[in-house]
Amino acid sequence: MYRGLTWSNMCPFSCYETYLRQLLRVVVWHRSAIICTFACALLLSAPFCQAQEIPAPVRVNKIVQRRITLEREFIGTATPRRRSVIGSAIDGRVMQMFVREGDAVKTNDPLVQIRTGTLKIELARAKAQLDLRSHELAEILNGSRPEEIEKAKAHVEGAQGNFEYTEARLRRARRTYDNGAVVTLDEVEEALSQSIAAKNILQAATADYQMALEGPRKERIAQARAEVTVQNKVIQQIEDRIGLHTLKAPFDGYVVKRHNEVGGWASAGKPVVEMIELNPMEVEVLVSEKFVTHVRPAAKAIVRFDALSDREFIGEVVQVVPQADLRSRTFPVIVQLENPTQANQPLIKAGMFARVTLHSHPENEALMVPKDSLVLNGTRRIVFVIVPASRQDNPTTVKAVPVTLGNSDGRWIEIRGDITASQEVVIKGNERLRPEQAVRIIP
Repeated sequence: MYRGLTWSNMCPFSCYETYLRQLLRVVVWHRSAIICTFACALLLSAPFCQAQEIPAPVRVNKIVQRRITLEREFIGTATPRRRSVIGSAIDGRVMQMFVREGDAVKTNDPLVQIRTGTLKIELARAKAQLDLRSHELAEILNGSRPEEIEKAKAHVEGAQGNFEYTEARLRRARRTYDNGAVVTLDEVEEALSQSIAAKNILQAATADYQMALEGPRKERIAQARAEVTVQNKVIQQIEDRIGLHTLKAPFDGYVVKRHNEVGGWASAGKPVVEMIELNPMEVEVLVSEKFVTHVRPAAKAIVRFDALSDREFIGEVVQVVPQADLRSRTFPVIVQLENPTQANQPLIKAGMFARVTLHSHPENEALMVPKDSLVLNGTRRIVFVIVPASRQDNPTTVKAVPVTLGNSDGRWIEIRGDITASQEVVIKGNERLRPEQAVRIIP
């Protein structure tokens, strides 16, 4: 039905068909020409636009080369500097317990008192005996009394008179016997015997008088002094035994455990009280054999505790134990630090988990840049290095250099890459920089 129909015999405007087709061809050609012209204009204007780009303001810092000591963090545990399990040296009944767990004590503070009644009686008796010995020594040192000297002198004078009388009587008896008078030989011998006896009495009295004048012998004084000394030692021995009945704190610290109570029986050698010293505090760090050779005594250490996350402590390595744990192959390193108090309690408690930063490598030369110069690009780390203008009319640009990070030191960090110590890196304004972008350095 419609097979014979065409645009020319259906449309009343068929006369314009040819015209419309020609017009369409002209429009398409002109559109292509316009697009090409615009693209060429962009290409030709690119150098002009680049020349008109405003340099980005940046702040720079030089790359420095210096010797650094590499650090490494290790895990440790806070441990008491000293721990003492105080036992009883004697057997006895506990009369008093002066402390409880957690109490702070000073050196020589009493902790436990054991009964001393019998020893106190022995001590009183020994002191009385000492008084006796002391008075005896004083008596000897004072020498003879004046009355004793006068008495000895009187004995000498009496003996002298008696001796003179017996001597005179002996002379008369001999003279009479020699003249043949009525004097028997027995009478002469009796007079001689009395004279000899009188002479001996005189000599004894003279010696007693001399002894009274000179006083006691040095040896007797020494004996008396020795007796006093011996008695003093007896008293000291009893006092020492009494002292053993009072258990005292051996150092400043804290009581952590009581092994006995009032009324209990303390046996010799058995523990009664346990205490620890927490200032200074020690942290035991387990360091692997790979790094322990680089740890030196007196080296500084930074100590952090998870329980005290807002505090940082500076410690010092005091000891590197040269015996490793055979299972973990780690060596104990002892770090010592001050332990401040808070509300009369130590801030750092024994057993706290610690993180200790130690110098675990020897010093070496490294290139250091401020941490602000780093730009993170996914897994890459880059810094923008300043490229000075080759000519006066050319702008200063930047170059993106990938780097590998090393050890940090405060706000500085070690980097390794295609850089030198004489170059400068962007530390401010580097967030939106792109490679080869023009920049303007500001102070």
